[in-house]
Amino acid sequence: MVEVSENKPSLLEKFGVYYLTLFKRIDSVHNVFDMTDEELSKKIKHISLKGIILSSLVGLICVFPTVWADVEFTNRPALVHYGWVACVTLISIAIEFYALFVIALKSVYEVSDLINMHATKYELLDSNVFGVKNILARTALELPDPELKILGIDPFKRISKKNLFILGIFYKAKIFLTNLVLKNVLKYTVGNFLFGASILYEALPVEAFWNSVVLRRVVLEARLRLFGFALANRIAQEVIHDGLLKQLSPQAKTGCLRAIGNAVVMSKNYHPNMMILLIRFQDLLKIEEENKYDDWDMFLQTLNTVSEKERNFLMDLFTVAAAFDGKISNLETDGLQEVYGRQYSLYLPRLQRLTHCLREGKLNEALSLCKLDFAAG
Repeated sequence: MVEVSENKPSLLEKFGVYYLTLFKRIDSVHNVFDMTDEELSKKIKHISLKGIILSSLVGLICVFPTVWADVEFTNRPALVHYGWVACVTLISIAIEFYALFVIALKSVYEVSDLINMHATKYELLDSNVFGVKNILARTALELPDPELKILGIDPFKRISKKNLFILGIFYKAKIFLTNLVLKNVLKYTVGNFLFGASILYEALPVEAFWNSVVLRRVVLEARLRLFGFALANRIAQEVIHDGLLKQLSPQAKTGCLRAIGNAVVMSKNYHPNMMILLIRFQDLLKIEEENKYDDWDMFLQTLNTVSEKERNFLMDLFTVAAAFDGKISNLETDGLQEVYGRQYSLYLPRLQRLTHCLREGKLNEALSLCKLDFAAG
């Protein structure tokens, strides 16, 4: 059912999983849905703030030796000057990366303890792709999710991989460009020294700033991915409890996978939340074979041929799936009118609100917007 381009996790991912295994687990029995959104937000902000402070300090401490070497050996022969800078920089980078990785891993692990994923009964533990620790390791270390197909669904069916590569290059260049621009602005406005110190030391606050930005983004993405796990399991429990799938025709059941599959394609990424939701429904529906579940025209045809109640259910499911990665892509925006039709003004606000709740960490409100039934809206 699942085709993965590389079956083995990378060395960095293994490093992340190893450290996540070392961290002490809090054996809590609390249910994350018993906490208010305000309580969740407060606790996650505390985790994020602690990680930001630590990562900023690491940035300041590890960049200082490089800048010091650059200033101290400026007037020495070029070979001596840049030899010292290169050696100190390599050592500093190694120490900084190691420290930042551990801080990020610890932060996402604390988020997982808060959301208490250890208590989740249904968990894809046998998969290196979807195991909670593997997902958290990739999140903390900002590793890409593996390229895969589930039931023949290709998330990159409607996007150029060349564009993704170019975006990745731009992302990696941000710190360098920020440092370069700030250095030149200072040089031409205040000279080579500011308050008696070389302007080269501006690299310290720049490094601290970007470390804090990255750590905050890591924590928020970990929260989003763990929310996806929690919500997918709760949705599945409610669907089973209400016996909704038993009321669907075979065509509508196939439509469920087409609803999620096309949401995956429209999101233009491999976000685990959507994949978990897809596999959860595949398991509930007991569907094993491929059947063009990412075909847009076939999905629209299904919506037009099933009963009105079934169509409402499928649009509910599509709305939830489209919001599950915490954003609405341009491709999704363009296709929403075709899916929702005359009920566009009814479903779009729900999609926008659910996306906002997932992005802002409002888990309980998000759960209320994930209701699947046969009523419109």
